[in-house]
Amino acid sequence: MSRLTIAERILLHMSRYDLVKEDQFNITWDLTQDGIAASLRISRAHSSIELKKLRESGRITERQSHIKGCKVKRKSYYLTPLGMEDAKRLMAFAERSGIDIMPMLDMKRCDPNTLWHSVDEMDRNALGMACVLRCSVPRTDLPAASEAVMPVDVNGMVALNDRVKDNVLSVAGGDKIREWHSAAADYWLDRDDVQERLHHLIFAGRVRDACMLIMNEKERLLHNINDDLSDILSRLNDIPEKYVISVVPVMIAVALASDDLASAGSLIGVLKERDEELGLIYSADLEMKRGDHSKALSMIRSAGKTDRLEVNLRAADALGHLGRAKEAMDLLTSMKDNILTSGTVDGLDRIYMQMADVSTASGDNDMSINYLTKALGVTTDSGKKMIYGLLASSYNAVGMREKAAEYSSRAR
Repeated sequence: MSRLTIAERILLHMSRYDLVKEDQFNITWDLTQDGIAASLRISRAHSSIELKKLRESGRITERQSHIKGCKVKRKSYYLTPLGMEDAKRLMAFAERSGIDIMPMLDMKRCDPNTLWHSVDEMDRNALGMACVLRCSVPRTDLPAASEAVMPVDVNGMVALNDRVKDNVLSVAGGDKIREWHSAAADYWLDRDDVQERLHHLIFAGRVRDACMLIMNEKERLLHNINDDLSDILSRLNDIPEKYVISVVPVMIAVALASDDLASAGSLIGVLKERDEELGLIYSADLEMKRGDHSKALSMIRSAGKTDRLEVNLRAADALGHLGRAKEAMDLLTSMKDNILTSGTVDGLDRIYMQMADVSTASGDNDMSINYLTKALGVTTDSGKKMIYGLLASSYNAVGMREKAAEYSSRAR
C-alpha cells in the first residue's frame, strides 16, 4: 500500500495528536495499543511488536492514562522529542515523494478499492457485515478475521462511521451485500430484534422470510410503529400471493400510523383486489385518518362478513369521533361482556383501550386512566409500552406530573 514501514506509519499516526500538556486526562482511544492497531488496520500482535521496538529506540514512551469512555486506566503511548522529530522528517519525505499518507492513517480517507483489495476474503466478510449493520456491535460478535480491519472503541464495540461503510459497500457486489444482510438478519434472530431482522431480510432479498416474520410478529410490530418501521416496510416488494392477505394489512396500518396516506391508499387497492370486504375495512381506516368519520362509519357497517371484533372496534372509534359517545360505549360494553362470557381475554385489551379513547374524547380523563389500567392487566408484553404511553398522556392531562413521568419512562 505504501513505501512507509509499519513503524513509520505509527509515528505519523501518533504525531497527529497534540499531547504537550503535562496534565493528560481523557486520552483518546487511538493512542492505546488496540486503537493504534485498529487505526492502521494491523493486528494487535503486530502493533505490540512495533511499539516495543519504538519504545526501546527512544521514539515513544508509555504510561497508564485515563482513556475516554473507559472506567479504568489503560496503557497509552506518546512521542518523545526524538519520535516527533522523526515524524516531521517522514512527513516531509512523504510530501517530496508524492505519497498520500492520510489513507494509511485514517480508514475514512482510504480509497475504497485499495481498502477492499488489501484484505482477504475472511476479513471482507467481517468488514462487510459490520458495514450493513445499522448499529455498533461487539467486535467479538462478527465473523472471525485475520487482521484488525476495523476500528473498535474502548468497550470493544465496532466503530465504523458512515463514510467508511459507504466506501466499502460502493465496491462490493450486490451478491456480497445481500449475503452480508442475510447474515445480519440471522444475527438479530438470535437477539430477538424483530425490526432489525426485518430490515436485513428485505435487503437480503429474503422476501418469504420477511413475510413470515411479519405474520408471526404482527402484534409486536403494530405495538411499536415508528418512522423506521414505515421505511422498512415501504421497501417490501413482490410479495408472494399466498402472503398478501396477511402482510398487506400490517403494511397499511403502519402507513396510516405514519401519515403516509398515499402508500396506504395504494396498498388498500392491492387488498381490495383479493378481498373486497377487508379492503373496505381499511378504506374506512383511511377515511377516519382523513377526518371523514361519517363516511368511515358507513363503510364499516356495510362490511358485514368481516371479523366482528375488527368491525365493531372501528365502528366504536367512528362513533366516538362523531360525538356519539353513548352509542360507542354501549357497543364496546357489549363486546367486552361477550368476551368475558367466552372465558378468554383475546381482544379485551383493545376494547379497553377504545373505551379509554372514547372517555378521553368526552373529557373524562379519570375514566380513561381506569380503562387503560384494565387494558394493561390483560395485554401482552409487546402491548404494554403503547399503553404506558397512553397512561402518561392521561396522567399528564389530569395534572399528575409524577405519574405521567413514571409511565413515560416505562414507555421508552
